[in-house]
Amino acid sequence: MALGTGRCTRLSVRVTVALAALAFFGTAGALSPAMAQVKAPTKAKLKPPVKATPKADPTDNVADQLNAKWQQDNGAFSGFKTAAPAVVPASYATPAVANDWGDRLVSRAMKYLGTPYRYGGTTPAGFDCSGFVYYLYGAVFGQSIPRMPHDMALEGKTVARSDLKRGDLVFFGYRGTFTHVGIYAGNDQFVHATHRGSPVMVTPLDSDYYRERYMTAVRLVPR
Repeated sequence: MALGTGRCTRLSVRVTVALAALAFFGTAGALSPAMAQVKAPTKAKLKPPVKATPKADPTDNVADQLNAKWQQDNGAFSGFKTAAPAVVPASYATPAVANDWGDRLVSRAMKYLGTPYRYGGTTPAGFDCSGFVYYLYGAVFGQSIPRMPHDMALEGKTVARSDLKRGDLVFFGYRGTFTHVGIYAGNDQFVHATHRGSPVMVTPLDSDYYRERYMTAVRLVPR
């Protein structure tokens, strides 16, 4: 009887071990669901998308493209810094809603008072006289106009000095050749990029130098 009892004991031990192994590894030889549970990795915190900074004036995109093309064709100039935005005199201020294209043109031109003169310049980093007008038509109206004064004059309709309106282009020169152009600002004055060493400014048409060299004026209505 003792021998039979010993066999029963060993058999019981084997069965117990087998059950324990089955509980540990599961029926398919893998860890049981209770043992296989692991902690899911912590998700990284999502950063909010960075918003692009809007441009101050979307209309300048058109002017930048026109200016870039002209500079590529004619060569770039350097050496000047962009002038700080000018304070527009009250007498030239334009209402918030301006229906007249000439008012819009003059109002924009006044923002560049103090910008340095730069030969060949067509950007707010520096303008020459016709480059200033060329830039403004692109920036305000999205329109490409001729780059040189004599070509600008051919594009517009001639107006008498007594019929000048804000936004008309005024031309100066001698012996039939245009050497300077500006934008009539009202009150018998015009805004223009002057000459080397002087910035964009407002000048009376009757000032000594320009009175003697005034040639004509044209109205170049934007399309």
